[in-house]
Amino acid sequence: MTDSTNTAPGATSAAVKDTASASGRPADEDASTAAPSRGRRVLRLLARVPFTIALLAALVVVGILVGGFTAPITDADWYETFAYGVPSFSDGRWWTVVTGTFLVAQPWGYLVLVLTAVGVGWLEFRRGTGQAAAYFFGGQAIAVIGSAIVIAGFAEMGSHWAEALVVQVDVGPSGGVFACITAAAASLGSPWRGRALLVLTAFTLVSVLFLGSVADVEHAMAVGTVLLVNAGSFSKPTLREQRWVAFVMIVSLIVVQLIASMVPTYGPFGMTQVGGTDVLDVVIDLLIVVVVATGLRGGYRAAWVVSVILASFNVLAGALAVFVIAHPELVDGTTDYEDREGLAFAAASGFLWAVMLVWLVVCARAFRARLRRRLSGDRGADRPGARLDEVRHVVQTAGGGALSWMATWRDNRHYFGSDPDTVVAYQTHQGVALVLGDPIAEPEKLGATLTEFIDVAERAGFVVCVFGADGTARDTMPEGWHALQVAEDTIVDLPGLEFTGKKWGAVRTALNRAERDGVRFRFASLAAEPRALRAQITEISEQWVGDKGLPEMRFTLGSIDEALDPAVRMAIAESADGTVQGFLSWLPVYGPGGRIRGWTLDLMRRRDGGGFPPVMEFLIGSSALAFRDEGAEFLSLSGAPLARSDSPDDERQIEVILDKLGGILEPAYGFRSLHRFKQKFNPRGEPMYLLYRDGADLARIGVGLVRAYLPDASVPQLVRAGLSIGK
Repeated sequence: MTDSTNTAPGATSAAVKDTASASGRPADEDASTAAPSRGRRVLRLLARVPFTIALLAALVVVGILVGGFTAPITDADWYETFAYGVPSFSDGRWWTVVTGTFLVAQPWGYLVLVLTAVGVGWLEFRRGTGQAAAYFFGGQAIAVIGSAIVIAGFAEMGSHWAEALVVQVDVGPSGGVFACITAAAASLGSPWRGRALLVLTAFTLVSVLFLGSVADVEHAMAVGTVLLVNAGSFSKPTLREQRWVAFVMIVSLIVVQLIASMVPTYGPFGMTQVGGTDVLDVVIDLLIVVVVATGLRGGYRAAWVVSVILASFNVLAGALAVFVIAHPELVDGTTDYEDREGLAFAAASGFLWAVMLVWLVVCARAFRARLRRRLSGDRGADRPGARLDEVRHVVQTAGGGALSWMATWRDNRHYFGSDPDTVVAYQTHQGVALVLGDPIAEPEKLGATLTEFIDVAERAGFVVCVFGADGTARDTMPEGWHALQVAEDTIVDLPGLEFTGKKWGAVRTALNRAERDGVRFRFASLAAEPRALRAQITEISEQWVGDKGLPEMRFTLGSIDEALDPAVRMAIAESADGTVQGFLSWLPVYGPGGRIRGWTLDLMRRRDGGGFPPVMEFLIGSSALAFRDEGAEFLSLSGAPLARSDSPDDERQIEVILDKLGGILEPAYGFRSLHRFKQKFNPRGEPMYLLYRDGADLARIGVGLVRAYLPDASVPQLVRAGLSIGK
């Protein structure tokens, strides 16, 4: 991609906004039609959730009739008659499963209306009215009856906690609401399904163990039942998901410990009071979250080892606590249950640590990343630019797309996998492995090469993305991956090219003026040119870079160093006196077997204040004719901003970052105006994609791209550039 015409991805959005804002309609007309349009959308939305509306209406009406919005109904004489629980079922009042569902005990409890609207409405919107009604009423019944059976069973076994709950009754629709939320979460795509269900499971499990109310048991029954019903639709968690589960587990454990230090808890293992845990322990555990939990999310083996040791210690402590609680006479003869607060907390948290320990052992293969990350099979990981001769050979024999020659640049690292005829060029920034263009491989090997690299890089702890992929790479990306179109390559087809007709007027004018003014065009190899000419080229380049206010860009943008490659063709425009008016650099695009099938524009620079204004039109037009005569198939004028009408929600994070990058670069590099300039050559567009696994990684990928393009920019430079966007 050219310094002048490259679409660093951030150049996309603002060009889109400029185009989209020009609707051609008066502003007052837009305003007058906006409100009815929004109203219709709201009505269509409400029409899709009739069950949710009816349920909310029933809760509100009953609340008004019984006065639940103004005073607690637990003091009413009739409360226990209509509430559900073990006492009601023991007395044969099974119909309380229905009556209790539409009651709310406290006025503040009507916040459940919000949860109902979100949870039940979400499920109904996604899966229909029938399923929403079935999950709500079925989940509510199972939650209420199942929790009563569990509590009664534990009470029979002598559990003090259950003995306290067995005499209580409860009301409210929260069991059915939790069932609906879980069912809606189960309908999401990967990886959000697993993450949402994990959060729900962790919340309900922790609530039962440390809060332990009747409602908490009901919620756990509802979530567990829906998980069992949908178990057949779950797939094996990916490497990233295994790490995410471990991360959430250890964070949940520390949060529980923090809560237990501030509020009393009461669960199956006993009671704790405020201050029952050591503040120093909490501080240490918070540090563990910052260090160890972050390491688990990155897949580091060191973090896994530390976590296994911590889990083992806490499991042993929990087992000992359970033994002491069960046999207090063997320790000190104490039988007062409420005096064993520390033991109760150790027992409950030990149970959670045991769950985590099992997960860590089962998923041990997900935590193999070293503190100094390196890809196995990567023979140049620690030395960017190593083994370039091998890379050149693969590029020339396997061929590639418009960005393929950039794989030979020294800033890149190179992954040589199991197939010696393939290579992946990438850079690492902010923990992201940014693959530059398509993997270099024959078309039938492209998918396997990409999949192998992704597997190795993710095991090393990197977030992986492919920047500048073409349609072929998109079609072969692994299942579950996503493609976001970030740019559009501008292609000029060369066979039969003639600058005739009105649409080529600007190019013909430049060629004719060059002939009159004595400006000549020639191809050259910069490294073989005389020192005096190279000095002119360097002077023009340094002048251009010096005016930008930011360091020279990298990644998909070359420099004079890359132009010195003998395989790169320099297009030079010289006056009769030998003054260089401007120059281009063209990167070869190989097809399989070593044949050059096209050329990609990289550097594009002109002399400041030169005497030949249409030098760029002249150079590109002359290059096109010369390459056509050599038998090349196309020219790539590099990526250009692409207007897109909409995008999924999870892509908006990166659009903000890329738009910010585009705003930073536009005053210096003028990408958007150069997009208009390239239309003089009547190119056709080919989409370029960002391939990624997880929408949650997009923000991090965006930051990595900023660093890839501006690796030498200081923080103050980026801040100053960022602040200038809003002016």
